[in-house]
Amino acid sequence: MADRDLERRVAMYLAERQMPGLRRMVVIARAGIVTLRGRVASFYEKQMALSCGRSVMGVESLVDQVQVT
Repeated sequence: MADRDLERRVAMYLAERQMPGLRRMVVIARAGIVTLRGRVASFYEKQMALSCGRSVMGVESLVDQVQVT
């Protein structure tokens, strides 16, 4: 239950950033370790995704699987 809540909160935070690539991120959480997976159009969007993912309370570690296309 806690993992699903963390996934939901991270996904919502990313969606609020008003960047299309961030809204399409796949968020997977396991015991506070969050994996972000997806494709974005620029390095800036990737940095935003990672920064936003780290800033959500409960995220202990972030695994970067974001690709710039």
